[in-house]
Amino acid sequence: MDDKWFKAQQRRVGVTAEDIAAKLGKSRTNVSHILTGRQAMSLDWAKAFAETLKVDLATVIEKAGVTTAEQAQQVNPGFAEADAAPFVTGPSIGAGNQVKTVAELFGGGRPGIDVWRVKSAAMALGGLLVGDFMLVDTHQAERVKSGDVVLAQIYSRTGATTVLRRFEPPVLVAASTALEDQRVHVVDGVNVVVRGKVIASWRQP
Repeated sequence: MDDKWFKAQQRRVGVTAEDIAAKLGKSRTNVSHILTGRQAMSLDWAKAFAETLKVDLATVIEKAGVTTAEQAQQVNPGFAEADAAPFVTGPSIGAGNQVKTVAELFGGGRPGIDVWRVKSAAMALGGLLVGDFMLVDTHQAERVKSGDVVLAQIYSRTGATTVLRRFEPPVLVAASTALEDQRVHVVDGVNVVVRGKVIASWRQP
């Protein structure tokens, strides 16, 4: 259970344990017990956390330690990882260890600082190519400045999409020549939410 991540998300959106508990008509004590590991994170609770914290269900399940990032994505099919996806160690243990080692050199390996992998060419002109690794600091989600490269979530009726963009207040813009990437997105904290700042990137040989 990454309780620091959950508390950081509460501060980000300005909600209390009471707000989360109210989704299920429960007490804040239940929320405290979940965050301290005294009570299991059920699917109903995960949905309540996701809705209140304005994050996707898969991430809540992963951060709660219920399952791996890869398995978590399977329970949330409405969430499309368009431009990037959390890095999940595959069958090659050696490759996973190499990525972990590089990430730690850049300051990773701490709660809230996660390794992601680029899945699209949305920031290709900015030097981030498909297959590159990135270190994303979720603690800096609310402190991003003009020119920062960020991961953000765009919500719609059918789910949400993760996008990799450059932040030019108050909008997100791509660094790509592809027509589908040219639309700008206004960060409003509800429909478009910055998830974290890219603090490092590298290309694994």
